Amino acid sequence: MSTIAAILLPLIGFVKVRLFVKLYGSGINGLQLTIAQVITFLNICELAYSLAFRQLLYKPLAEDDHEGVRRIYYGACRMFRKTGAAVLVCSVILALLFPRFSESPLGYWQTAGTFMLLALPYGISYFLMGPNFVIMADQKEYRINIFIQLISIMRMALMVLAIILKMPFVVILVIEALNILCANYTARHIALREYPWLQEKPQDLTDTSFKEKAGYAVIQRLSELATTQTDNIVISGFMGYAMSSVYGSYSYLTDNIGKITQTMVQSPMNSFGNLFHDNHADSFAVFTEFFNFATYISTIVATVIAIVIPQFVPVWMDDPLYVASGTIGLFLGINIFYMTMRQPVIIARDANGLYVNAKNNAYLLAGVKIILSVILVNRFGLLGAVLATTIAYWGVDFLYNPVLVYRSVFRLPPKDYYRMVAGRVVAAVLIGLCGYVLWNRFLAAGAVSVVTLGLRIIVLGIFILILTTVLYWFSFRSFRNLYVRLMSVLKNRRQKQA
Repeated sequence: MSTIAAILLPLIGFVKVRLFVKLYGSGINGLQLTIAQVITFLNICELAYSLAFRQLLYKPLAEDDHEGVRRIYYGACRMFRKTGAAVLVCSVILALLFPRFSESPLGYWQTAGTFMLLALPYGISYFLMGPNFVIMADQKEYRINIFIQLISIMRMALMVLAIILKMPFVVILVIEALNILCANYTARHIALREYPWLQEKPQDLTDTSFKEKAGYAVIQRLSELATTQTDNIVISGFMGYAMSSVYGSYSYLTDNIGKITQTMVQSPMNSFGNLFHDNHADSFAVFTEFFNFATYISTIVATVIAIVIPQFVPVWMDDPLYVASGTIGLFLGINIFYMTMRQPVIIARDANGLYVNAKNNAYLLAGVKIILSVILVNRFGLLGAVLATTIAYWGVDFLYNPVLVYRSVFRLPPKDYYRMVAGRVVAAVLIGLCGYVLWNRFLAAGAVSVVTLGLRIIVLGIFILILTTVLYWFSFRSFRNLYVRLMSVLKNRRQKQA
């Protein structure tokens, strides 16, 4: 189901984005995208709490310590409720102020109402989400994912239907709000059915371990949001909501494809976290194989994105306003490559609770990204937003987190990691050049439809997949070790089934 959803949601979304812009206009689309980015900051605690909560629960869940889990859970839920109340209050205040941010295609109260309809469900969700994190930490997330994905598919399908029927914009907002509430309520119901003992109060009601961990996790989450979720806000402020819509079309493609690749890498996160609590596990060997898997995936995806985006976006949107330069495509590809490549380091860091030690890096990364965004968007327009992300990640994050993990977790010199990265970057450049030549010489010529262009992209993707596989197989031993490990897992499964 997860694989079907990962493919189906973006496909429906491609149709939805184009139809949405055609019916409601680029201004409305840009307004909604900008509000969504503001809300990600308003809702900053959700993913941060998830990280801190799961990291605390690994040990008691592994030991089947119900009392220990309940003690942490009870303290966390108090924080969730307080945070939810704060988010609800802030949503109303920001909704009243937001119409003054930039010239809106809607009136004052319509703009404020749009903000509230999109923001308030997130505040309500804090009162529902506690049990969800327990089932995620216990490596049973698949039990709730199937229902959440079904709800997401229904949401996207209903939006497309509403647009085709030319319903008012408010219907889209109501569908979005119901999606958030239904997904959280369903996940809560399933989790409580799986762990009914969570509803019993623990003997100790004074546990503050979650509160201490959550503060550091929020800092890390703020850093990530400042790096990935400020572009539309800055662009709207300098260039207006229509250009925010243009940038949003680039981001929609890269974000959805990036989410799929990062999910593939992040999916074993909880298992990887438990690995570090096993004294007999060879965590570094698994890490290097994990790293090779991440760079292998990121190379294939990033090179295809960098090559095809300049031609694909204007064909997809059927609007000359949405033309993307080759330089923008290149740096979007570089950013996808880095965001996927870094996941093994970040997972190793977070699984060992080292996000606590990374707060200074988080402050610096957030500050650099925001300052660069303002300067570069004002100077280079949409390209400036992409450049700001590239410089912030490679100039700050890349020089900090690998050093922290290698020294604190693996007790190895960080230069070993940078040597591995250098080899994969060289491989990606060579593969990208070969793909670029193939695309421009044989595949990119002529006016084409979205379907025809999509088929050509598939041909390019297959070529890059084969080239990357061959190059990785003959160049990197740890990639071959990964293959051996996967074959061993499959063999053991067959033996168990037999």
